[in-house]
Amino acid sequence: MKHRSVEILEELIRIPSVNPHFNSGGCGEQKISEYIEQRCLRSGLKVTRQQVFPGRDNLIIELRTGKPDMALLFEAHMDTVAFGSMVNPLVPTYLEERLYGRGACDTKACLGAMIYAMEECAKHPENLSCDLILCASVDEEHAYRGLMAFMELDIPIVGAVVGETTEMGIVVAHKGCVRFAVHTHGKAAHSSIATNGNNAIYQMVKIIRYITEQMEPALATRSHPLCGSPSVVVGTIRGGEQINIVPESCSIEVDWRIIPGEDPVEVMKWIRTSLGQAMEGEGVDFTIEQLLLDYPLNTPFDSLVVQHAQSICGQLNLSDSPIGVPYGSDASKLQQLKRIPSIVFGPGSVAQAHSKEEWVPVKDVQLAAEFYVKLAQSFGKPLA
Repeated sequence: MKHRSVEILEELIRIPSVNPHFNSGGCGEQKISEYIEQRCLRSGLKVTRQQVFPGRDNLIIELRTGKPDMALLFEAHMDTVAFGSMVNPLVPTYLEERLYGRGACDTKACLGAMIYAMEECAKHPENLSCDLILCASVDEEHAYRGLMAFMELDIPIVGAVVGETTEMGIVVAHKGCVRFAVHTHGKAAHSSIATNGNNAIYQMVKIIRYITEQMEPALATRSHPLCGSPSVVVGTIRGGEQINIVPESCSIEVDWRIIPGEDPVEVMKWIRTSLGQAMEGEGVDFTIEQLLLDYPLNTPFDSLVVQHAQSICGQLNLSDSPIGVPYGSDASKLQQLKRIPSIVFGPGSVAQAHSKEEWVPVKDVQLAAEFYVKLAQSFGKPLA
């Protein structure tokens, strides 16, 4: 018999929820939010909509047991990346104990398992020693605006579990990021008289060379025990209009991953200063555009949510050792901006997220659902 969390995941996969930022045809999260809302209302749960963008709402699902001073938050995002070249992205497909589909692991498996946990706990709320809140958020794949809007509500929360692909490991630390664009400014001219112009692409070569030859190697001198060293990737480059015109502009977009202990605002300031000093006298006219700043996660091991998660993992024969990962999640905002001790936990691997063949192990979806249920049932009670 199929576990109900897997059945929920199948339904979630069938509903497109592509973030419109990455795809002009992306429908957003409204249809999937309607499915979740109707399902949770049938279970007797309180559901509130919070508009983040027109037609794109967070869902806040509550199971109140009279213990607002011991509230546990489950959070998972509803949006996915674009379908890309994925075959039948909206058709749940089983192969070798794997379930394929867009969003299967990032992060509809977590969302489905959390919905299951809320439904199960709603059957016997008298057995809980905490209030339960599930935030199904929008826009995680772009700028975390859904989670940021949720935090503006200032709902008292003691601990949080963010659903992402962790291969069933308890993530207490992950990297943050500083994303920025660099624009070089030249002068257009006919390519037959190139000396009359100023090639913006040639200017950008000097910027990229400094990033790859000076800035990137220096990152290896810093390290975090769970997350490793910071990293930098020049992800896009655009320049020029046509082959016989000296290009007057060139732009790159850079993804700089920072480690726990680093502040994204300070790192961005240092990048501006470092590039400015390095390009002095090099004939490079450039500007830097800040795109996104995101905090790293660094949750103390002795936090209540970490200790309860370790206890539940022990019961389920999963590893109870806290780990770190190189990618980011909504958890870092909860911890850094609201001081809510937060972990990341869920089925699947980041290696499958956003890929042409996105899948999640079926058994891990079931295990995650049981983990969330047991955590909710134990939170607020003395540790065994």
